[in-house]
Amino acid sequence: MAVGTSRTGSGLRVLQWAQEHGEVGGVHASHRQLTAALRAEGCDVRYVDTGDARRAVSAVPALWRRRSLHLFHVTRLWRAVVLAPVLALVPGRTVVVLHSGSTAGQVRRMGVVAGLALRLALHAYDEIWAVNDEIRAVLPAGLRSRVRVVTPFVPVPRAAAAPAREPHALAVATNAGLAHYHADLAVEAVRLLRAGPWPDATLRVLAYGRDGEELAALRASVEGQEWVDVTFDASPQEVRDVLASSAVFLRPTAWDGDSVIVREALAEGARVVAGDTSPRPVGVELSSLDPADLAAAVSGGGRPSDGRGLAERSMLDAARASLATVRSRG
Repeated sequence: MAVGTSRTGSGLRVLQWAQEHGEVGGVHASHRQLTAALRAEGCDVRYVDTGDARRAVSAVPALWRRRSLHLFHVTRLWRAVVLAPVLALVPGRTVVVLHSGSTAGQVRRMGVVAGLALRLALHAYDEIWAVNDEIRAVLPAGLRSRVRVVTPFVPVPRAAAAPAREPHALAVATNAGLAHYHADLAVEAVRLLRAGPWPDATLRVLAYGRDGEELAALRASVEGQEWVDVTFDASPQEVRDVLASSAVFLRPTAWDGDSVIVREALAEGARVVAGDTSPRPVGVELSSLDPADLAAAVSGGGRPSDGRGLAERSMLDAARASLATVRSRG
């Protein structure tokens, strides 16, 4: 991989500790967006594929360069604990990125021993990036100086023109049809819209993750409904085009960190109606997790989010600052 001479590059290396070839979704989109942006600025970005032991081992020779920034992306805190001894040994600067809205719940459910292990493990990282204030608040007080709240969305320029927007097209995303994504609420909300103000409303369900029993149940529930289209593992470009062509993106989740696909939908010019259950960016319209309330918010407008609890500083900004520290230390 060629190393350029832009302000961020200059011979520095970034190691993305993440599932390079893992399932599509918010975390995958986030680190791939960051990789594209850093490479465009001249950084040598490589992967330590945490989803494949053979590929991870093949990356070992690249770990021992001093002028490196290591970014470890996790949704489950136990992964940060298990790999802490390794990240403590590698030269360069190390960052653990806490993506999941479930992080606070994970911490609260820990017993005394697990909580102590987490506290010790997090001291192995030079920085902790959290995707919302709730995650920062639940981390041990002694680590707060290491925590940066960032948004995980990094805009990437379009390679082709956006498709035309369809005035009554809606979309929703679900990881494996899991219950806390509430794709069923989106289906019922669109059903109500079709029976009322938007008789031509359609719904695109963007499913990813594991194609198992939950997704099978979702498909069975909409069988014969021509206005619902359930697709699995759409490419990043297809997801982007769906968001660009949709009038409204629905996000009726029980919890979220700082949803990348919500940010993507806003960037593509779609309205976003989301559950008032998590911090939401400015521009999102809020609703309770009730089909009638969702439908009313879509047709008449929901309560505007003030963006409280989320950052405006992106991971790219944070990475630039960390790379500047690496550069200054030689």
